[in-house]
Amino acid sequence: MSQVLATVRTFVPEQWGELDIFSKFYPGTYEFNSECRKALSGVSSHFRKASVLFGLARKLIPNLSQDREQLQTHGFTPALNSKEFSAVVEGVFTELYSSIDCARKVIVATHRHCRRIPDSTRKLMQRVKEDQVGSEFPEALRQSIVSTDWYEELLLIRDTLTHSDIGYCSLDPTTNSISYTHQGIRAEGKPLIINDVVAKLESLQIGVNTYLGNVFHYLNTTLKPHEVDELCGIFYARGYMRKLRFGEHIDLNAGVCMSRSWFLTEEGYRCPLADSCGAFARAETA
Repeated sequence: MSQVLATVRTFVPEQWGELDIFSKFYPGTYEFNSECRKALSGVSSHFRKASVLFGLARKLIPNLSQDREQLQTHGFTPALNSKEFSAVVEGVFTELYSSIDCARKVIVATHRHCRRIPDSTRKLMQRVKEDQVGSEFPEALRQSIVSTDWYEELLLIRDTLTHSDIGYCSLDPTTNSISYTHQGIRAEGKPLIINDVVAKLESLQIGVNTYLGNVFHYLNTTLKPHEVDELCGIFYARGYMRKLRFGEHIDLNAGVCMSRSWFLTEEGYRCPLADSCGAFARAETA
């Protein structure tokens, strides 16, 4: 029986965002403790989880019509589909907030020298928006925070959902929009009603993503030039590496191949990207 060896390309800089770049290159500039390292990982992890949950919520939308059919047929419905959809929607809200909460920990870790920087997302957002932080706090970060006009509403929702029961969603058969209501979330003394919760989540997802991109774009400007080892991929069940230097243009040809010397000596293990890879050619002349 022939053996099938794993082959996968892992070096895909064309798909890196600002957070990916910072996560790979920050150790040349900053020393983070284990808590901050987990927070940095949590920024992307929570955002991805929010995206997965939002996708699941979309898949559950057709089920909402069953609750209405039960009500019309039997005069009563346990609204199980609404509860399932609402629970997933609330997960999106809380995961989005967790993502910016983790980003705050990174901001604090990299700017401890700034006066009046609290280790609290709520207080940091409030103080920056009220211009109550020290003048040494970077203007780029200040503008990133000031532009989050969605933050207070997301905070209100997150705070209530952390300690409350599930809200209620209802499908409008005329417009096909889905409203969300939660009696425990009070806005101006009244229960919060979101007339189109799918549109609201789309807006929040874009807002949070833009905010995170702005924050880590600035943080990347604070990094010092240095080199890191990067896994290019798993070819023939072996790991192939290259050395990258932050501060230089990074694409598929960037850096210097670290695996050339050993895979050239073993027949059948030549990197499948070697003939078109600038890093391989650079290693040949090094």
